[in-house]
Amino acid sequence: MTSPETASPEAAPAAAPTSGSPPGGVRFSVVTAGPDALELVVAFGSRDYAVRLAPAEAADLGMALLATASVAGDAAQAVPAGTRVENCFFPVLGWTAGEVAPGVPALALRLAEGTEIAVQFDRAGARACGRDLARSGRVPFRERLRRVFRRRSGAPPALDSGRQGA
Repeated sequence: MTSPETASPEAAPAAAPTSGSPPGGVRFSVVTAGPDALELVVAFGSRDYAVRLAPAEAADLGMALLATASVAGDAAQAVPAGTRVENCFFPVLGWTAGEVAPGVPALALRLAEGTEIAVQFDRAGARACGRDLARSGRVPFRERLRRVFRRRSGAPPALDSGRQGA
């Protein structure tokens, strides 16, 4: 992050409560802060604390939060306290493919913990993605993972099978 936490009730509009958060609990929002910055606003009660982030830092934070929620949400995989989670294989529970506008393909993924992510493609990218997915489907999933982990040091984690698709 580029700056330390700053108490600034005027820095950003009050964050709307997230679903499931109790009144007076912690709430999160993101506010644009110019062409090359964002502010992550963490609200406690009536106080807002804004942290300025560059777009790349916001992407890193988003990935870390999604990965942590995904790993922590998998009851079949115990994660010891203190484990640093920077990325993971997201368990896709369902998917939908279509167009968000004529000629603009998109893929929506439903992940663990109710998270949904939509990815927009150009036509060439959508064809390449579909072709690569179809090609990779010919090699068993566990074998593909072994290949990935062989490139890294350490043994692959235990994997749960059969939870892909819609």
